Formats: sequence, C-alpha cells, structure tokens
Amino acid sequence: MSAFKKITSLLGSVPIPCWLFAGGNVVYFEILLHLWVNQSLSLPRFLAVGVFALGFGSIVALLASVFGSRWCKWGTVLLTFLLGVFYLAEYFCQDAYKAFMSLGMILGGAKGVATDFTGVALGVILGGIGKILILMAPTLLFALFARPAQNLHGRQRLCIAGCAVLFYVLGLGIVFLGDVDAAKLSKSYNFDTSVRVFGLNMGIALDAVHGGRPPEAELDFEVPQAPELPEETEPMQPSQLPTEPEAEEVEYGYHTMEKLDFAALAESTPNSGAGILHRYINSLTPARENQYTGLFKGKNLILITAEAFTKQVIDPQLTPTLYRMATRGIQFTDYYQPAWGGSTTTGEFSNVVGMIPSTGGMCMNQAVHQDLFLTMGHQLQKLGYFSTAYHNHNANFYDRNKTHTHLGYDHFYARYGGLEGITPVWPESDLEMIDVTVPQYIDHQPFSIYYMTVSGHCGYSLKENAQARKNYDLVKDMDHVEAVKCYLASQLELEKAMTSLIKQLEDAGIADDTVIVIGTDHYPYGLERSTTWKNTADYICELYGVEKMDRFTRDSNALIIWSGCLEDMDLKVEEPVYSLDILPTLSNLFGVEYDSRLLVGRDVFSEELPLVLWPDYSWKTDKGTYDATNGVFTPAQGQSVGEDYIDYVSALVHNKFRFCSSVQSSYYFNTLSKLLK
Repeated sequence: MSAFKKITSLLGSVPIPCWLFAGGNVVYFEILLHLWVNQSLSLPRFLAVGVFALGFGSIVALLASVFGSRWCKWGTVLLTFLLGVFYLAEYFCQDAYKAFMSLGMILGGAKGVATDFTGVALGVILGGIGKILILMAPTLLFALFARPAQNLHGRQRLCIAGCAVLFYVLGLGIVFLGDVDAAKLSKSYNFDTSVRVFGLNMGIALDAVHGGRPPEAELDFEVPQAPELPEETEPMQPSQLPTEPEAEEVEYGYHTMEKLDFAALAESTPNSGAGILHRYINSLTPARENQYTGLFKGKNLILITAEAFTKQVIDPQLTPTLYRMATRGIQFTDYYQPAWGGSTTTGEFSNVVGMIPSTGGMCMNQAVHQDLFLTMGHQLQKLGYFSTAYHNHNANFYDRNKTHTHLGYDHFYARYGGLEGITPVWPESDLEMIDVTVPQYIDHQPFSIYYMTVSGHCGYSLKENAQARKNYDLVKDMDHVEAVKCYLASQLELEKAMTSLIKQLEDAGIADDTVIVIGTDHYPYGLERSTTWKNTADYICELYGVEKMDRFTRDSNALIIWSGCLEDMDLKVEEPVYSLDILPTLSNLFGVEYDSRLLVGRDVFSEELPLVLWPDYSWKTDKGTYDATNGVFTPAQGQSVGEDYIDYVSALVHNKFRFCSSVQSSYYFNTLSKLLK
C-alpha cells in the first residue's frame, strides 16, 4: 500500500473522545501562550498556569460533551477553532502593543483595526503564520483523522466538573503559597499581568469580577499614616526659579471648590457608593496654592499628545525647536508616561483627564457618559476661551468624533471629519495639520486647542511610513539600524510642526501669551521585537542606549511645557513626574478653580508626595522605586526607608486605583457636576 493510501485510510478513523481532545487542546493553548509571551519563566507561575489550564480544560471538556453523537466531532472542531482564534487574537495584541487586552477592549477596537489598519492586520496574519499553524495544528489534525469515541454521561460529567473545581482550588493554593502573586488576584489586579501570571482563562474570569462596578460593600479605602522619615540634610525642592526674596511669608490657600463640601456630603449619604467616595476624598489633604499659582492666567493653551514621542528625539542639532522648548521652558528631569495598555487612547486619557484609564482601550468614552469638568478644555471653555480639538488621522478612530467635543472643545476636526488640506498618506503629516489649523484660531484669543498627532506612528520603515520617507535624508547617515532611523525621521515631522507653530505665534506677537504642552501617548512599542512590526530584535534598546529594558527605563520620557514668557526663568522640576500630573499642574499654573483631591496626580509645584505609579502597581517616589512584579524596592541614591514607608506608599497607590475605577464605573463626576450647577 502506498504512503498516500495509508494516510487516506487513516482519515476519520482514529478514535478520540471529543471531550478529552477539547479539554487537552485548551491546556495546549494556555501553555503555548505562556511560553510565547514570557521572556523569563518562573516555576511557580508555570505550575499555576498549567493547573488553571487543566481547570479550564475540564470546563471546555464538559461543553464538548453536550454535543450529540451526530455533531460531536464537528461541534468540537468549531469550539476549539473559535477558542484558538481568541488565543491568537490575544497573542497578536500582545505582540503588537505589548499588552493583553480584555475582551471588551478587543471588540471595542475591532472596527477601527478593520477599517484603518487592514494592512497591519494582514501583515500580522502573514508574519505570524508559523505560530498560527502551531496553535491550530491539533484542531486541524483532529478534523482530518479523528473518529469520535464514546461521549461522557451523567456520572462522568460530574467527575469532570469536580476535577474543574479541584484544579482551580489547587491553582489558587499554588498562588497563595507565593509572596507576590496572590495580590494580583484582588487588590493588585491588572488584566495584562493576570494573563501573564495566571493564564488567559483566569485573566478573563478576573476581568469579569473586577471589570464592572465594584459592590458598595467592597468599595473601601485604607487611609494610611505617613511614616516618619529621617531628615534630609539638603531637602529636595520641587523647582528652582530665581525670585526676589519675599518681604514676608505668604499664607497660601488650598485648591478646593467651595460648592463641594465632602464632609457634609459623606454624612448625608453614609452607606452609598457615592458616600464612600465622598468620605475618602474628605480624608485627603488638599494641595496648597503656591508662588506659581496663576503664572499662566489668561494665556492661550495648546495641548498636544504626540504619537510615540520619546526624549531620545530631542537633540540640539537634529530637533533644535524641540530642544529649545524642552530646555527653555519648564525642565522636567524625571518624567514618565506609563504604558497603560490599550495603545494611544489610554495615553490620551491620562494626559487630558488626569486619571488612571481603568476601563482600558475604550476609556475615552467616559467623556460621553459623564461630565469630566476638571479637564483644561472644560475649565477654559467656562472662561469663554475659543476651543477646538484636531487630529490628522480619521475622525472616527477610537470614537474621537464622539468623545472630544465632550472634553471641553466646541469643535473636533480630523481627516474625513472637516479637516481639509491633509495629504492622504499613512501616517499623515503633523506639519500639514499645524499649517492648516493655526489660521483658524490664532486671531481668536484666548484660545484652548488640543492636538493628537500621528506622524510618529509605527511601523518604522520606508515602505510603511510616509513621514520616514519624507525626512529620511536628514537621518540616513546616523549610526543606527534602519528601523531606528525611520522612527527618528517620522518624529522630524513633529519638529517641523513645532517650528512652524512657534514662528506663527511669534509673527503674531503672542508667543509670550501662549503655552504649549507636549506629552506622549506611549513609548515607541513599534521598535520592540515583534512579528507585527517585523522587528527581529529590540531596536528600542538601541534608541535608548541600553542593553536591557525594564518598565521604568522604557517609560522614562519627556514632558514639555513651554511659553515665550518662560525662556529666561530656568525653571526646573527634578522630582518624579508623570502624565497624571499634567492636569493638576496646568490647573494651578492657569489659576483655575479645581479641587486637587479629585485628581490622582499632583501639581508639581505643590508640597504633595511626588509619586509615579504603573498599571501593575509598581511605583516611584523621590525615595526610590518599587517593582511590584517581584516585590523589590530599590532606594534612590543616598536614600534609606523602612518597610513602613513601602507599605504606606503601596496603600496610597491602591487607593488611587480603587478611586479611579470607582469614579469611572459609577459616573461619580455626574453627581458632583449636578452639585456644582
């Protein structure tokens, strides 16, 4: 008999129980995913993932057992195929954006990916064909060769259900024997982290538990006592600004809103979710006004979220305008934009709204559902500012056509959404956007303008990035790999845009009366090793000039706050600062009425604790850095703190996460907005 006949004779002839195959296949999915996405393996975590996978496999086996004998095989094939597609979708999301995304985030962004990034999606499929075949091979082989064996019956199903419970209990036992991961099940939950350490099935289950509105019984906050610290011989100052000595000490007021009496509100609704939030806010000490309060009062504001911008772009020769803005405005020496997950929109949210984006990739929809009255857009809109938001890519991506007019901007214009004069290439030109839009508002002072740029978007190659092609001659002789040169070339379009913007402001005589703020949305993940972006190495390490990357190095970035009036002030902030500090800092500088207790970040000129936090509950202060992944605190140079300090700051971080989650799930700002009106 020929080999071909031998193979064909096996088609549909191998007896395999459908329930056993289905259960075993999802265990295979989980183990593969864990091995693919974790660069270093931990035996306890690998065991936990395997045991939880056996629990999920038992559940899937039960699902497969309900198919009748006629549909058993093909029902099982369909079930495992759909699960395989989901596992692949999660893997490729992680490969592209370096974060797993919850089911709601994937479904919410699917329309935009399908319409705006079809080429990228096809590239992902073609580039990842090897992994697709590896993951789907068992399902394909089962479809070709399996003959359904005897299915499960009553008592057998009960035994499998018991095994599912047993495996999950055993998995929890493995987790709780450890010192770090147990917190990730509850108070330190984060979807991306949970998938990496527990498996996708547990990540989905935990998202169902933590993703919705928390029960009021669980909505509680720990109010920790600040530990005593040794006195510093040279206390750190939040800023350095040459000023004349004050004749007498000034008594500064607090950043609170007169109509919001949280003590009275807490007493009137003691047991409700809103009442618990009122009580928590009332427990916080408001930030004081300071010598910089109102420094920008009445000035124009141009707020920019710059796509994939990094401080490595800033160079006195290559980007002289950005260098001027970074070194002659307010100088931030230790700034961070944490990777919040969900790509651009979460970075936008943190910059503009000043809160942790707990609802992931669709967080900006918060603006549609509740009155986020503390944004700079809303604050200046109330003062009669001319206000407009712009984006040089498609208007409906991430639903910006619905959200941005709810952030305090009277109009939102984007490509295919009222913004004319943008060349239809990918990615579009930031310079063109500036040159088209500045004439629309420069004669309408005071103005409040928001830009979301796109020129720096990945991928970083001459084929995929029109701005890299346009500016390549300016970087072609640099000592970098091609991907890094293309990244820098794409960012040169932002440099040209800022050069044009400042020139137009100076020509109009209003550069001293205009404040430009530039923060990024995320680090350039398009330079990391990735099938999606066709990178065979972590080129981001070359850009940063490091051999090994961690989240603290990766997210270290630049914040630019510039105005012509700042250029001779030599104003520096040397403490840790991050994107959630942008809104309270600008609120103080513009002298608008706000309540500092409602914002998670701090005014960098206040006396509040300088604190940067990450989605996995890691944090950094002026005393050192805490890595929540392994529970290790690294003190800053010359600093020494005890466990009580680590526990204190960790409690503050958990409170901030719980506050942001509760505010967003309960639409708390709507309650406050009614009181203010």
